[in-house]
Formats: sequence, C-alpha cells, structure tokens
Amino acid sequence: MTKTFSYTVMALVTLAFMGSVAFAIPKVEVTVSSTSLITISTKLYKYTADAKSGVLTAGYLAFKHNRKFWVYSGDGFVLYASNTVLKPIGWSINGKKKSFSTKSNVTLVFFYNFKGQEIKKSITFVNGPNYEIKVAVDGPKNLKMLLTFPTLMSKYNEVNGSLFTTYSSNLKTIGVETSTGKFNSNGFSKFTGTLEGRLYFGPVKNSLIFAVFPHHEGLISEILKGYPGSEPFYGWFLYLFVRILNWIYSWTGNYGWAIIIFAVLVKLVLYPLSHIQMKSMVQMRKIQPKMKEIQKKYKDPKKQQEELMKLYKAEGISPAGGCLPMLIQLPVLFLLYYVIMYSRESFTYNPPFLIWNNLSVGGFGPNIILILIIVLLSSWSTLWTSTNAKQAWQGIAMFSVMEFFFVGFPVGLFLYYAVFSAMQLITTYVVAKIYNIKGITIRELFGMNPKRKYRKNIY
Repeated sequence: MTKTFSYTVMALVTLAFMGSVAFAIPKVEVTVSSTSLITISTKLYKYTADAKSGVLTAGYLAFKHNRKFWVYSGDGFVLYASNTVLKPIGWSINGKKKSFSTKSNVTLVFFYNFKGQEIKKSITFVNGPNYEIKVAVDGPKNLKMLLTFPTLMSKYNEVNGSLFTTYSSNLKTIGVETSTGKFNSNGFSKFTGTLEGRLYFGPVKNSLIFAVFPHHEGLISEILKGYPGSEPFYGWFLYLFVRILNWIYSWTGNYGWAIIIFAVLVKLVLYPLSHIQMKSMVQMRKIQPKMKEIQKKYKDPKKQQEELMKLYKAEGISPAGGCLPMLIQLPVLFLLYYVIMYSRESFTYNPPFLIWNNLSVGGFGPNIILILIIVLLSSWSTLWTSTNAKQAWQGIAMFSVMEFFFVGFPVGLFLYYAVFSAMQLITTYVVAKIYNIKGITIRELFGMNPKRKYRKNIY
C-alpha cells in the first residue's frame, strides 16, 4: 500500500507540469441588433444599452444564471443639461458599430450637442473580476449637468457626498458608486463641465468592492451594517480565510497553487484534532471484542450501557473522543466551502492551472479527474481504517456517491478537497504507523487471499 501511495504522489506531481502557463483572459462579447440594442457580456455580468436614447436598460448577473438584477427606470446614465434630457446624435463602441469580441475593456461612447456645444459620455465595462464599470462625461467647462446612476431599491439608498450605495435585500445585490459630482438620495450626480465616476454592481463581497473603492473601506463597511442580510453572521471569520487565500495568491500568482497551499495549511492546523479522532477510533477498535461480549452477556439495554461505561472507564476511553474533534472540524470545513465559492469571480480571471483553464466552472467534464483522485485517496484511507471488506466497501461507496452528487460545484472546490483528501491520507498513514494499524489489503477488499501466510493482529 505504501508503494501505491508513492506512485500516486508521483502521478500528481507529473500532472502538475501538464498545464499551460499562458494567461487566457476571458473575452467580452458585444452584439448590436438591428434595432440598435447593444449587449455587452463579460464572464461576470451582462448589460444592455439603447443606442438611440443613450442609456443602459438592464443588468444581469452571470453567476446567478443570468438573473436580471437591475432594470432601467430613468436611472441608466441619463444625461441632463440645464434640466433638459439629452439625446445622443451618435455613438460607437470601441470605435465600432457592429458586433465583435475582445479581451480588452469595452467602452461605449455617446456624442451629444447642446446649443452648439459638444458633449461626450463614455461608459467603460471593465473586463475583470470586480464587476467594475467606469463612466465619464466631458462637456463645456461652465455647463451645469446631471447624470443619473443606476439604483436598486430607494429604501436602501445611502448618500455620503461623492459616495452613493444602493442595495437589494431580495437579491442580496449592492451598487456602490463614486462620482466627482455630488449625489442626491435618488442617485443623481450634479456636476459642472466634466464628471468621472466608478461603480460596482454585484453581490455583497467585500474583497471585490474594496478592490474598486480602496479609499472607502471603513465607510462602506459601516454602511453595510445597516443593510439587512447583506452579510452572514460569520462574515468576519469568512473574510479572514478569504484574505489568507488572497495573500497566498499574491505571491503564487495562481489560485490553483494558492488553493493547494491553503488546503495544506488548514490540514496542518487541524492535524491535532484529526490525530485525537483517529486515536479514539483505534482505542474503540481495540475493545470491540470486549464490547461484543458485554452485548451478548447483558440483554437489558440499561445494564448493557452500565457495563459499557465501566469498560470505557477501565480502558481510559471517552466514547465522545472521536465525535468531538469531528464536530469541531465541521464548521471550519463548511466555512472553507464558502471561501472557495466566494472566490469564483477571481477564479474566472485566474491563469490556467495544470489542465484546467477555469477554476470557477463545474460539471462532469472539468471535475472528473479530481473526483477520481478524491475517491482513490479516500478509498486508501478507508482501507487503513477498516477491519473487513464489507466495512471498507461501505466507506468507498459513500465517498464515491458524495463526490458525484456534487459534480456541478466549481473545479476550485474539488481541487481543494483533492488536496485535503491527500493530506487526510497522509494523516491516516502516520497514525496507522504510530499505532500499528494494518487495516485490510486491496486483495482482501476484493475477496482474495492475502499474499502473506501470517499476519499480525491489527490490534
């Protein structure tokens, strides 16, 4: 079994050098219909714009199955001059008026003429992981104008000078916007001559919002506290792990390696609990014959329980010794699931890792290799901790069914659990050596006689 483990490690190391190192930036798709309806689609969001009126008309979130989260109601970058709504006299998108795709940012430009004065409004859709959009207006120096920024629900609008936030409690979506003009409670920004603005429209994720507005972290954090359900109660703990993952990414340059290192660190921290849990399992296995004798001797459940408790006390075993460490680990393991899911936007713009171009996607095809690795590693751990073939097959079946049941989860999550499973296998191997656990062999798993004629007692 040791040789088999070594071969697996070698195979995984070999796999690590199979991937491409080129950075395949996702494309932005731009389509222009015959009715001058423009659609801009990135990996994170999709917006539609009306070239005739010069406004955005709807917004969709890609990671929520292209669900519409915002719809125009007079707030899609409508431009006013002297209280007059301006209509564009022309437009272009990256200098074109036709459909195309690009890996760069996409800038939609509208041209206006007000009383012989030229005005230009540009909306830039940033091709990046932060749901970022930039807007700028360039007009006559002394002309007073107004630009309407998108809003979600007026009930949850917050104004603080040049910062405006709007929140939807139903979709758990937030808009954070800044402008060189001055906002009012409806998200209208008043300015003279020129304006520069920036907005984040997406899920409530601090790391993404603060990447767009690094100078407003404190203020935005305070505003979020007033929005019901905007952040989970465990948010502070979640963000701690997210920061650790992002810190590792900052010096590895790839979330694939960051996830691997992150998983190793987490398992090392949890090792004492895993050791206690497995030690308790070994002790319980050791007294199994005595437990069976008690169960045969005493048929009364109450008397049987009393004798079992005496046995535990005599052997110095706590029945909860194996359960308690697991209960402590479970919240951490569930939290780590949310850490990986939280980072899907960043995974989308991550360089290719090994044989995977996108760690944010899921499905049978992208995950099958990792699923097989997880099942294989988990099966070996099960062989070391099983006393018979039936018990081992039950454990293997459970691991296999669970992995395929979650096949739609992103590659990044399966990568994390693959590394975690490898670390669990190492932990099991170490504890097995310390306590002389033999488990069962692969031959015994398939009902074949073991090669050795003599075998030491596993206890």
